[in-house]
Amino acid sequence: MPDRVGITPKSWTTDLHQGILHLGKRWYVVSAQLDEHGHAEGVRLDGPFADEVAAQASARLSENPQR
Repeated sequence: MPDRVGITPKSWTTDLHQGILHLGKRWYVVSAQLDEHGHAEGVRLDGPFADEVAAQASARLSENPQR
């Protein structure tokens, strides 16, 4: 396997990964499917949210849709 390039951690697997992003005065949830090479597909930006707590709650809900 070639060396990884970029900022994706080596521990990430081919799964959905999410992060909270703060841009200006608003918060967003960034989601993407990463393959075994660290390439992102299906990148999605949800928001804006009024605060970090609301963005984190949205991220948790999308991780556990059966709840």
